[in-house]
Amino acid sequence: MDGDAPALPRIDVPMALLYAAWSLLAGLAHGTGSTPLPPGAGFVLLVGVTLTTGLFLSLARLPPMEQPSATGVVAAQSVMAIVWSTLYAWFAGGAPALVPGMYACAVAVALPAADLSLLRRLMAAALLAAIVTSMLVAGTAVSGMGEVLLLAAPGVGALAVMLGALYLVAAALADRRQRDEARVAELTSRVKQAERNAERDHLTNSYNRRSILELVGREKARVDRNSEPFCICLLDIDHFKDMNDRLGHPAGDRILAAFARRVRSALRMMDSVNSNGLKSLFGRVGGEEFIVLLPATSLRGALKCAERIRTAVVRRPFEGLHQVTVSIGIAEYRPGEPVSGLIRRADEALYGAKNGGRNRVHVATHEGGASAIIMPDLHAAS
Repeated sequence: MDGDAPALPRIDVPMALLYAAWSLLAGLAHGTGSTPLPPGAGFVLLVGVTLTTGLFLSLARLPPMEQPSATGVVAAQSVMAIVWSTLYAWFAGGAPALVPGMYACAVAVALPAADLSLLRRLMAAALLAAIVTSMLVAGTAVSGMGEVLLLAAPGVGALAVMLGALYLVAAALADRRQRDEARVAELTSRVKQAERNAERDHLTNSYNRRSILELVGREKARVDRNSEPFCICLLDIDHFKDMNDRLGHPAGDRILAAFARRVRSALRMMDSVNSNGLKSLFGRVGGEEFIVLLPATSLRGALKCAERIRTAVVRRPFEGLHQVTVSIGIAEYRPGEPVSGLIRRADEALYGAKNGGRNRVHVATHEGGASAIIMPDLHAAS
């Protein structure tokens, strides 16, 4: 079956019941003499219908991955029902009292799964089969074409009316289904947007504290399974409180937003040259402090990323007016270490960068504190 397609109703049992109902009606019509069948015709129809029903019931019991699509099965069942209706019409000499209803039911079973295009083709097939069969049967009784058409008209006309009504119902159902799908798509989009809003810091368009720490926890769990390295970087804008007090909160908010944009730009550049396929993640943990999660990244890779961020921030004044620098503390995950311990070591490295003069990158030792300073030359420090 189609892996991503929505589940469609299977009509195996309803179709079997429909065959049984029409077989019973045909048997009653034959028994009462209103629509007698030639010798052997009933047996042929009964065997054929039974084999067809058994085939489709057996298809429905195949493993899901081996089953044909629901739409294909329903269309095939409808076609086979048209075939058996046509054979019955031929054997019964037209039987206008029963055949239009048989054809209409053969098409109606496809309503739950067929689109309007497929439904039109099935209706055309049923109408064509009815016309040809009625004319052939009528042609054996009369000689003139006018009489043939006159005899065939009632059954074909009744079928055309039934199919027209079915099509109107199908069109209404399709329109309602499209509206429902549009509403579902809109609701899904709103839910995704709400989820995104719930995990974002709106000022900086980065992950909020809860979300970024949850992502660090997920990365820890992933790394505990496959033993890859990963690092985190804690970023703190230097002298931000003084700038905020001196320039005002609106200017401080603009600096935070501009800072986040420069960090993301630097991270995108690093992502483009990494080969692990995992994207770095950036979040705000409070005030002017941010965290960068670097999946599948060694300490040396984290040093390069942090230095790229530092130089991107200090390269030019923010808004052309305010010079901003950043201090960064890096910690590499130790197997089995709790997230709180990893963040504590990164925070101690950040504290060392602040005490060391700011605008620096410090790296935490396994025990905590800073063991390296990267500013401004990565190669000289490593």
